Amino acid sequence: MREISGKTVLCALLGNPTEHSLSPLIHNSLAEAVKTDMAYTTFCVESNRLGEAVAGAYALGIKGMNVTVPYKEAVMEHLVGVDPIAKAIGAVNTLVRTDGGYYGYNTDILGFIRELNEFGFDIKDRDVVIFGAGGVARAICFACAKEGASRIFILNRTLEKAQAIAKDADAYFGFDENTRVIPESIDNSENLDTEDFLLVQTTNVGMYPKNGEVILEESVLYEKAAFGFDVIYNPFDTVFMKKLRRKDKRAVNGLQMLLYQAIESYKMWFDDTSVSNETERDIYDKLKEALYPVDKEELAVKDQIKGNIILTGFMGSGKTTLGKWIARHTERTLVDTDREIEAKHGITIREIFETKGEEVFRQMETDYLKELARSGKRDLIISIGGGTPLRKENRALLKKIGTVVYLRASSEELMRRLRYDTRRPLLQGKDGEERKELIEKMLSERDRIYMEAADIVVITDRVYFPRLFRIIQKKYVSRLKYKKNRHKNGTGGYKYRGDNGHPGGFRQNNYKPSYRQKNGLHDTPYHRRYRDYNSSYQ
Repeated sequence: MREISGKTVLCALLGNPTEHSLSPLIHNSLAEAVKTDMAYTTFCVESNRLGEAVAGAYALGIKGMNVTVPYKEAVMEHLVGVDPIAKAIGAVNTLVRTDGGYYGYNTDILGFIRELNEFGFDIKDRDVVIFGAGGVARAICFACAKEGASRIFILNRTLEKAQAIAKDADAYFGFDENTRVIPESIDNSENLDTEDFLLVQTTNVGMYPKNGEVILEESVLYEKAAFGFDVIYNPFDTVFMKKLRRKDKRAVNGLQMLLYQAIESYKMWFDDTSVSNETERDIYDKLKEALYPVDKEELAVKDQIKGNIILTGFMGSGKTTLGKWIARHTERTLVDTDREIEAKHGITIREIFETKGEEVFRQMETDYLKELARSGKRDLIISIGGGTPLRKENRALLKKIGTVVYLRASSEELMRRLRYDTRRPLLQGKDGEERKELIEKMLSERDRIYMEAADIVVITDRVYFPRLFRIIQKKYVSRLKYKKNRHKNGTGGYKYRGDNGHPGGFRQNNYKPSYRQKNGLHDTPYHRRYRDYNSSYQ
């Protein structure tokens, strides 16, 4: 636990209510990770005391504040200044201490754009369709206009609210009326003349505890959209997102937007703050654990895997983060082979590559695996480097040490995760398309080797850790059953088939693929959907 002293800087959240806010978790985790002597808390303020609260916070020397509902608009009259785009939006969520008072900004728009960028979706010259016309819809409309969206359709049941946003956006950006920002009744959603657009859900329809609701049960928009964004993050997968995915479209929630807008606030309070990808991932994992708690005892009882679990896969596939999660929720101990090698030799992996070369590092990996095999340690979660299985000797050692799980991710998902990663030696000096091409090339070369080394294969794209761990256990138990049957009846039993495209997970040795399977005709959206989401058919 961090020590609080007389030098500790204080930041806070203003709102009402505030007791369920995730801001303290985010900002206190950031302070601990980047070594800032700061503590973050919340202030629940009555509406008639808002001005006093802002003045009192300034008088007490509070460094900076966030503002949440219902005060994002009302707080502006108590500030010494407001950022122009925040003023046009009509809402601020970040207060920065300046001479004479606080200055207001809106980082919600930065968080929204950052999440889209992380998923590789560029809205420049694309149409955007927004469900809702509240404060969030207004911020997202301005964000999309600022980023160069072609047209922005605002769909709302009360047309006047959508018209008010369009009018303000037109005035701020100098657009001609009804050419760039177009208000529409949601009843007219089926008649929009647009395709391949970003579909954004900004209402509270579908939010916990009313998880089963959606703003439009059926709509051609789900078919015509290119990408979906739901600002709701509880539940993790909303009905809106599921409807898009059933049409084979990508859809994400607003949890990363929440994290990124908070990081932008933090950087405004503390100049020159640098937040690593690893820190962001760790805090994101904490947010998911806080929002979607898992019973530790239940998980420990369900941990049916005997011996060690070895997580392998390409860089960015989630080996370390999933390993940390499993270790936190079970009685297992995490071993990260890269960190163990660094500790043993007193040098970072990057420095080993730069000074000694890749081959020397690969031998260090082999030597460490031999030590691990000789130790006889059990009940470990072992996260290995992406290149470890490349050596045939290492693949044999891994089989001796434990059950090898290949965390398989698509090249698109890996590119999103590794887009800004500066820690990987093999990616040094590679950016943009060059980095993307390298990732695709390396993955195509390594995928077959990972499959050969693995006892179990799971897809990690968009799958949350508790579900991923349950899938691993289910496949482990199924694998044991088929092994037992093979020895029991002597018929050859079943063996793990890997990824030949069929939704199942095992097949008989005398299995013969159908004409459609041999010719790749089985690779329909139906099959891809069940394969990608690790359904019960796998």
